[in-house]
Amino acid sequence: MKDLSKLWGCRMNEILITGASGFVGRYLLNEIAQSHEVIACVRKKSNLLPSSVQQIIINNFFDITIPQDVDVVVHLAAVAHNKNNDIDEFKKINVDGTLELARKALQANVKRFIFMSSIGVNGNSTHGKAFTEQDTPNPINDYTISKYRAEIALEELFKDTKTDLVIIRSPLIYAHDAPGNLASLLKLIYMGLPLPFGCTNNKRSFISIHNLVDFIHHCINYPSSINETFVIADNEKISTKQLVASISKGMDKTNLLLPLPTYPIKVATNFIGKKTLYEKLFGDLEIDNTKAKKALNWQPPVDVYTDLEKAGKKYRKHLDD
Repeated sequence: MKDLSKLWGCRMNEILITGASGFVGRYLLNEIAQSHEVIACVRKKSNLLPSSVQQIIINNFFDITIPQDVDVVVHLAAVAHNKNNDIDEFKKINVDGTLELARKALQANVKRFIFMSSIGVNGNSTHGKAFTEQDTPNPINDYTISKYRAEIALEELFKDTKTDLVIIRSPLIYAHDAPGNLASLLKLIYMGLPLPFGCTNNKRSFISIHNLVDFIHHCINYPSSINETFVIADNEKISTKQLVASISKGMDKTNLLLPLPTYPIKVATNFIGKKTLYEKLFGDLEIDNTKAKKALNWQPPVDVYTDLEKAGKKYRKHLDD
């Protein structure tokens, strides 16, 4: 990696991470704590974080004070779901809270602000053409709309300032301890239940947690990431059937993939108001990561099949132990 000392007049040593005790935050801390001084913003003190990491307890971003010697802010914290589908909560945390944190970063003369967004800003499906950074945004739900609004507001705020803005749009992140929909799928595979993906030949982009944190680390250190938006993913595009097969292999499980035609499933899920669920499981979502690789001289360090197997193996070991 290039030495940024000539570019900045100092090294990018001190990093502040929001959402540091969350899924991505914990992996990122383990990636960068050996090479950087790290401040973790958390809602309550966590014993899961490295002892070398300073923890700042905050209730919201309106309370935070960013130390003057912080070089980079990595903003991971967000609300992705809420029980009441409260639009105001998405706006308060994902838009207003993000902007307040960004204003504090400007006041502290932070050199780079890295914002974790979502590929959902581009849309929730592709149709023969992979998503790129040049696509017209098409967010379709409250979460992705809030992320897009935050992107727009951040670009306006940091325009004509000395603080670089880096926006990262990521697809579904996988690991043995991933939360949300993937956690549910891992459980079903572990239980050995039949799954309706035998006829599913879709193409979807995912990203390993290891590839994601490696990319964020590149964005922290590499000068080519200045004022850029990146859509990122693993190199390989796979079907839901291949996803399940790789995880099953890692778990040493044999899951029956029922050869059900997808059209009746589509009709049924539309009827019960689960169109989005159908698109996530059976539709295409392809991402072209060319810009990220060329601009940062980056290559994902792990391939999707190997890391899905490892995720399955670790998941089973965790439960069996």
